[in-house]
Amino acid sequence: MLDRLIEKYAGFGMSVIEATIIFIVGWYAVKIILHILSKMMRRSQIDAIIENFVISILNIGLKIIVIITVIAQLGVPTTSLVAVLTTAGAAIALGLQDSLKGIASGITILFSKPFVKGDIIEIDGYVGTVQEIQLLYTIVMTFDNKMVVIPNNDLVSSSFVNYSHEEIRRVTISLEMHPDTDIMQFKKALMKVIEKHPYALKEPAPCIKISDYKQQSVTLQVWAWASNEHFYEVNDDLLIAIREIYKEQKIKIPTQRIDVHIQQSDTDYENV
Repeated sequence: MLDRLIEKYAGFGMSVIEATIIFIVGWYAVKIILHILSKMMRRSQIDAIIENFVISILNIGLKIIVIITVIAQLGVPTTSLVAVLTTAGAAIALGLQDSLKGIASGITILFSKPFVKGDIIEIDGYVGTVQEIQLLYTIVMTFDNKMVVIPNNDLVSSSFVNYSHEEIRRVTISLEMHPDTDIMQFKKALMKVIEKHPYALKEPAPCIKISDYKQQSVTLQVWAWASNEHFYEVNDDLLIAIREIYKEQKIKIPTQRIDVHIQQSDTDYENV
């Protein structure tokens, strides 16, 4: 009887020792694996947000495997435990399906890079600079210093404009003037301003052309190219120059005219 008890507890003691060794080795092995993976991802220039997300998920998953292995080494049945964890995981995933979609969208944005931090984008009427790209949301700071939080689902499933994708942008200004205006004189004066502007690019070449001609007005399109950095400066300076040219050349701004014709009926004549 005593021998059986000694043998039983001796065997359990060995299991405890083995389980302890598995736990210590497994715990440190997880840290080493995650450290190596982290270095590999940094060398691959993977975004820090994706790196932290992947490392966190692997950290939880690998440690759960270590704990289940330790429990199995102690002789505890793990089949039911695995079933409970699987069921719990499915329930959590079902409850957080919208958040998981957002995370998937965030990962898509971070990998495909349709925009990066610092880009100027426009979506849903908001124009601003991308301040931060998170897994669930992208934060945009508008030019009037408003913080706009946009769900990544919306960015992935809808259209948006990235004004910073290319190095240069075209300044487009639409003008209307009276048909009697000397358009060639106006074009020469404005082209001189564009050519002398320090931030207006020579290539692509600037252009001023008539885009529409009506009975009461002529519409001109002014195109000038500038780098993203100086786009708004060039746009503002050209608008000021156009105003000055309008004043110097006494260019009239066309106004809408409505002709009203009053017709008197025969009944009105009879009553007079």
